[in-house]
Amino acid sequence: MSIQLNKIALNIRVRLPEHVFERHLPSSPYVIGTELADQVVAYAREHELGYYPALDFFENNGGLDPELLEAVSHTSWFVANLVREEIHRKLRPIFASLNFLSVQTVAFTMPGVRPTQLNAYNELVEHYTPDTVKIGLVVGVFQKRDNDEALTRWARHTAYRWLKNSFEDFEVTSATAV
Repeated sequence: MSIQLNKIALNIRVRLPEHVFERHLPSSPYVIGTELADQVVAYAREHELGYYPALDFFENNGGLDPELLEAVSHTSWFVANLVREEIHRKLRPIFASLNFLSVQTVAFTMPGVRPTQLNAYNELVEHYTPDTVKIGLVVGVFQKRDNDEALTRWARHTAYRWLKNSFEDFEVTSATAV
């Protein structure tokens, strides 16, 4: 029986704890998220939009305070790098290989909130707060047998066990053998 390298794609969503920002950043991501939500809501009302745009829309078309966009970009860069380093530090000794496919701050994705929803403002603040990151990575595991389902469950569980205490919130949103 030969040993082979099996690869599992993991999609992870993490949120950093507030105390990390207090030590490293001049302004709180929660203040940034609240101010972004205020300005986005005002823009959506003024232009009678039935949705809240992603931040890329405002970077290309204006409509938000440029200094606020710079602050969210800087904070997002810091958060993404910190998360990436922590995941690499914790998981690299466990898996045979570790490759990041994507690291994206949720604040730069399209909000799933609509203006007519109940509690829309609070959900928008949470969405635009640059403290949450989505990560796509592929881990490699040496295995004698070819049991993709068991290996995928093991990789999901291992990532959860080694990373859950590093973040405020942690979730493996999907795990798939590749």
